[in-house]
Order: sequence, then structure tokens, then C-alpha cells
Amino acid sequence: MVGLLTTGNIPKGGFICEYAGEILTRNEASRRINLNEQNLGMNYILVMNEQREEGNSTNITIIDPSKKGNIGRYLNHSCDPNCEIRSVRVDCPIPKIAIFAKRDISAGEELCFHYNGGQIEKQPKFEGKTCLCGAVNCAGFMPFNNLLF
Repeated sequence: MVGLLTTGNIPKGGFICEYAGEILTRNEASRRINLNEQNLGMNYILVMNEQREEGNSTNITIIDPSKKGNIGRYLNHSCDPNCEIRSVRVDCPIPKIAIFAKRDISAGEELCFHYNGGQIEKQPKFEGKTCLCGAVNCAGFMPFNNLLF
């Protein structure tokens, strides 16, 4: 399934869009994911994990663009992505989730990012949904974030 295609060339490092939506708690995100699975609905919830420089703690931001989102929700997963997500803070402790070009992207290419920031989980393949990205380095399953469960 093709997601979002670019109509123009995008240089490496170029800003594409914000991954905008409602900011959720872990409990609300888990509830919505379970509801989506029961109703066979689409899941656009993104969990952004950031390691803090001080100590071993993590900042977690959970965004659901299902009801109040933008075009960013239509970027698909790829095990060999051309985009990456970054947290951006401007006069606020709550980050904006921004999508940038990981490399030069040509007009007509599908825009995609790795749903787990490129990290491969140590989990059996049967626990995740089948990945259909078609990349040479495809892991065979979609990334799964167990922080919500």
C-alpha cells in the first residue's frame, strides 16, 4: 500500500512536516490501540522515546493524529526509510515531532520512516504484524513498542 508521495525533490535534512495530533497518556494510548484492534481500525499512534542526557531516564511523548492530525500520519514504515523523526522544542517542554529527509529524496518517491527509529526489537516475528515495506534489509515484521502494555 502506497502512503504519501512527494511531488518535488527534497534535499537531505529538509523539513517535511510535523507529526501532529493529540498528546496522550500511556493509559489512553493503550486504550485506543486496543479499541482500534477490536474494530479493525487504523493505528496512527506514534511513541517518541528520547534518552535524557542526565541519567538513564527517558522522555516519552505519545501522539495520536487519528482525529486531530495532519498529512504526517500517512507516512508509512520502511526498514530502509528516506525520512527520520526528531523531537523539536521551541519555548515549551513538550516537543513537536518533526519529520526530516534522511537523504536526498526525488519527486515521486514515497515518504517513509522507521517506526522504531531504526532499532530492531529482540522479539519473535510472530508477535508483530508482517512488514510489507519490500526493502532489501526488511526485518519481516513491524516494530512494536511494548511501553504501552
